[in-house]
Amino acid sequence: MDNGDDLPEILAGASALAGQPVMVAALETAMAAGLLGFDDLHVQFRHPLVRSGVLQLETVTRRYAANAALAEVLVHEPYRRTWHRAQSVSGQDDEVADEMEAAHVVSLRRGSATEAIWALERSAQLTTDPAKRGRRLLLAAEHAFGLGRADLVDRLLTRAAWTSLSRLDQARMAWLREIFNDGVPGDADRVFALCDLALEAIGASESGLALNLLRGAALRCWWADTGPAARARVIEVAHLIGDGADDPRYAAVLAVADPVLQGQAVREILDAVVLETVADPDALWLLGQAAHAIGDPVRAADFLSRAETKLRQQGRLGLLSQVLNMQVLDNLELGDWDRAVSCAEEAKRLAHETGQPLYDTGSLSLHAMIVALRGNNEQAQSMANEVEIAAGSRRLNSLLCCVQLIRGFGLISAGQHTEAYEALCRVFDPADPSFHLGDRYHGVMFLAESAVHAGRVREARDVIAGLEAEAATTPAATLHRQLSYARAVLADDDDAEDLFTEALRADLIRWPWLRARLELAYGRWLRRQRRVTQARPPLRSAQLTFDLIGARSWAEQARSELRAAGERIQAQEPNAQDVLSAQELQIARLAAEGLSNRAIGERLYLSHRTVGTHLYRIFPKLEITSRAQLAGRLRQV
Repeated sequence: MDNGDDLPEILAGASALAGQPVMVAALETAMAAGLLGFDDLHVQFRHPLVRSGVLQLETVTRRYAANAALAEVLVHEPYRRTWHRAQSVSGQDDEVADEMEAAHVVSLRRGSATEAIWALERSAQLTTDPAKRGRRLLLAAEHAFGLGRADLVDRLLTRAAWTSLSRLDQARMAWLREIFNDGVPGDADRVFALCDLALEAIGASESGLALNLLRGAALRCWWADTGPAARARVIEVAHLIGDGADDPRYAAVLAVADPVLQGQAVREILDAVVLETVADPDALWLLGQAAHAIGDPVRAADFLSRAETKLRQQGRLGLLSQVLNMQVLDNLELGDWDRAVSCAEEAKRLAHETGQPLYDTGSLSLHAMIVALRGNNEQAQSMANEVEIAAGSRRLNSLLCCVQLIRGFGLISAGQHTEAYEALCRVFDPADPSFHLGDRYHGVMFLAESAVHAGRVREARDVIAGLEAEAATTPAATLHRQLSYARAVLADDDDAEDLFTEALRADLIRWPWLRARLELAYGRWLRRQRRVTQARPPLRSAQLTFDLIGARSWAEQARSELRAAGERIQAQEPNAQDVLSAQELQIARLAAEGLSNRAIGERLYLSHRTVGTHLYRIFPKLEITSRAQLAGRLRQV
C-alpha cells in the first residue's frame, strides 16, 4: 500500500476496488473507532502501528487488489503507479519488472537507496529471464554495499548465484563478493586475473564494470605490495578505456594503483574538477580517494567532507565509514586534529557495524597516530602492537607502515629520538614490509627531526636525497611540504636560514601544523645562534598553534624554548581534549553549534538519550553548568 494521504486519490482507488463510487462518508465509521482522521484534503491513520495492523488483517489477495486499484487511478504519476503495479502482481511480469528496474533510478535520485534495493529485488522476482534476474540482484547488492549491509549483500549474491549469469555478470559477482574486503591482498596473480576480467568487460563495452574490477585490483596494490609489474598492468588496462578519464573511478584507479608515477596525470584530472559542481557522493568519494592517494590532503579533505555530508543524508553507512577513515590522515596533515579524532572514532565504529574488518583495523591505526602525536606514548605503542598483530600475518604494507609511524610519533613525543629514528627509517626501506609508496610521506619531517636529536643527520640526508629525486616525479603536496621542513632542519648552519625562510614563504594557510613545526624549528635554530629577540616571534606563533591543534608535547617544547629565550610563560589550563573522549568532544562541539540532542543523535547515529547522558558527564569535566557555556570553553582548546 502507498503512504500517500490525498483524500480524492484514496476515494478514487477505493471506488476502483469496490467497483462502485465510494464517498467520504465511508470513512466516518473508521474515524469514530479512532483508527484514522481526515479533512477536506487528507486522510491519515492515527498511528503507524494502526496502519500496519489494518494491513496485516487483510488477505494477500485483497492487498493485491488494492494495489491494482491504486495503480489504475495513478495514470499521471508513473513512478508511484509502477510501485503499485509491482505489488499487485502475483506471478511474473516482464513489463512491470522492466518498469521497476527503471524506477530504482528515480529512488536513487531521491536519495533512498533502500527503496532502490527493494525495487530491484521486486524487479528480479517478476523477471522470467534468469540471466536478467541475476543481473538485477547483483545491482541491488551493489547498492546494499553502499548502505553497509554486509548481510543483505551476501543474501542477494546467494540468490544471484542460482541464476544463469553471463560471463560478465560472473565477473560482477567476483567483484561484489570481495567488495567488503576490497583490497585484502593476494599475490600479484589475483591482480592480473582482475585485469584480465576488466579486459573482457572493455571488449563488451562495459567500461563501468571494467573500472570496478580495476579498482579492486588497484586497492590490492595499495594495501599490500604486489610489485611494479602488477601496478603497471592495472595502469595499462585502465588506459584502454576510451572514455575513462571522464569517470571518477578512472582517477581513483590510477592514483591508488601507482600514486607516484601516476600522480601528475591524476592531478591534471582533479584540476579540471570544480568541487561545487559535483553533487554525487560516490563521485566525491572517488575523487577524494584519488587526491588522498597522490598526497594532496587539501583537495582530499574538501572532496571527502562534501561526500560525508551527502552520505549521511542518504544513510549510506558502508561508504561513510571509508570516507571518514580516509579523512583522518588528511586532517592530521592539515592540523585539524579534533576533526581527525572524531573521524577515526566514528569510522571504526561504523566499519565494525557494517562488517568491514580491514577498515576497522585501519581506523584503529589512524586513531593510534593521533594518540601518539598528542603525547600518550605508552597507549600509542600498545595500539601499534594491536594493529601489527592484525596486519602482520597478511603483510598489509599500508597498515604496517602506519604501525612504524605510530611508534615513531609516540617515541618522538616522549623524547626518545634514537628509538624513533629506528622505527621511522623502516618505512623508507623498500626491502622492509613497512615500506609503502604513499603512506611513508607522512613520516618525512619526523624522520628528520628524530635524526637531528639522535645524531643520525648523515644517514637521514641520504634518505631525503632519494625522496628529493622522487619529488621531481610526483606532485604529492605532502611529500613536498614535509621535504621543506626536512631540508631546513638537516642543513648546515650556513644554509639553514635560507631554507627556513623559503619554507615559511610558501602558502601554508591550510597547513598550520607544518607552519608551526617550521616556526618551532626555526625559532630553536635562531636561539642556538644567540639571536633570541628574533627567535621569540616564531616560537610564540608555534606555541599558540600547537595549543590550538592539541599538539601538547610540541607546545611544551615551544614554551621551553621561549623560556630559554627569556620570555615568561603562564601555566596552561587543561584543554578540552585532555579531559574528554573523542566522542564526548564531538558531541560537545555539535552542542556548542546549537544542535539539539536529537539532531546530534541523528548526525552520529546515537539515541538522543545517549547524547544526553554524554552531556551530563561532559559538563563537570569542563567545569561548566550549562549548554550556553560550551562554545566559550571549547574556544580555549
